[in-house]
Parts: sequence; structure tokens; C-alpha cells
Amino acid sequence: MKSFKIFLSVFGLAAALQGHAQTEPFLSAETPENLFNLGVRVGLNSSNRTFSKNYFQDWNVNSWGTGVDAGVVLNLNMRDFFAIQPGFFYESRSGNYAYAQTYMYKGEPQNNTQLGHYRVYNFAVPIMASFRFNITDNLRWIVEAGPYFQFKLNATDANKVQVIEPSTANTSAMTWDYAKSNFFDFGVKMGTGLQLWRRYSVNVHYMAGTSAVWKAPFEGGRNKAWVFSLGYDF
Repeated sequence: MKSFKIFLSVFGLAAALQGHAQTEPFLSAETPENLFNLGVRVGLNSSNRTFSKNYFQDWNVNSWGTGVDAGVVLNLNMRDFFAIQPGFFYESRSGNYAYAQTYMYKGEPQNNTQLGHYRVYNFAVPIMASFRFNITDNLRWIVEAGPYFQFKLNATDANKVQVIEPSTANTSAMTWDYAKSNFFDFGVKMGTGLQLWRRYSVNVHYMAGTSAVWKAPFEGGRNKAWVFSLGYDF
């Protein structure tokens, strides 16, 4: 986070030191010289998986973990101020979790607990509308939003889940299950950033999943992630 603030300060200083008047309008509807161009994005993320607060009666804790994002985007430049931007990203996500709930079965209390650390590796395909506003001739403000599709490559989320079942009035039997996450997620990606000389950019995006992330032993939960990235457009 500290490095992100430093990079923003560098952009602000570069804009202040340009030393000439702005000739580009804030919103330019001109036809761009290139219909499309490629870009690369590399950055860090902080992600989470959350259930609603009332999903578990006893314990429902989800911590934010860290990971990396790296990918390419294709800018389909419709106007100078607007582009359609599909992308293809490799992602890693991580976090800690602890869930517990007590329920009655045949008149006896039962307890399900699930806790551990996960790391998931994905491919993600966002398709965003990208708006570009000219702050100065060499500095643009970027605003982006659109859907994304996420596909799981691998996951280390197969942690054992403790299930306690009473066998007699005085003793209980312990069995085990495994935590499993779903293969596919769909959601919304939105963000903003600054672009210098129409080449270099610093960006922050928020990704909100809409489909269930866990499929066993508890079904539900939603993916969330903040992504901080540096970019270069060719």
C-alpha cells in the first residue's frame, strides 16, 4: 500500500511539472489513430471469501490474504475517451477462514467446524468499458467497469473439516470431511487509475464475485478482491 501511494505521488509531480497549457479537451470524442492496442498489467492483490454474518451461528471469520495478478488487455478504441477492454489474467488468491455452527440431530447437539488457510490459482477474463478523461495533455484519468469470468486452475483449500457426532450419552465419535471450492466464478470488476503519456499507468480495481465460492462442506460464500497494478500500453 505504501508503494502504491508513492507511485501516485510521482504521477502528481509529473503532471505539475509539465510546464505547458493543456490543448486536449477533458472529454475527447475524436477517432483514435489506432483501432486497437495491447497492454500489460502486473500487480498485487488482497482477497477474501465471505459468508453473510448470520450464515453460521457460532463462528464466521474471514481474513484478507495476499496474492499476485498478471495479464494482458486488448484496448478496442472506439473513441479517444472510450474503449472496450477485454483481458486475460493469471491470479493467485489466499486467506484464512474459520467457520462453526451447532445444530441438533436426533435430539443431540452436533458441531461442524471448518478452519484453515487457502491459496487458489485462477485464470480470469474481464470485459470492461474503459473511459479516459484528459487531466492534462500527458495525464489521463481512467475509469473502468464490467463483468469478469474466473476459472480455477488449482487450489490448496482441501483442509479437513471436523464433524463431531454423539455415539453414546457420554462419548462422541469424530469424523472428517474436506473443504472444496467451486471451479467457476462470475462477478463485476471496477476501478480507476492514472495514465501518463498514454503509456504508463497505475490502477486500483475491486472485484466482487456473485456465485458461490465454496461447494463443500458448506455451500456459499462470495469472492472479493482489491487489485493494485502497474500497466504499460503499447
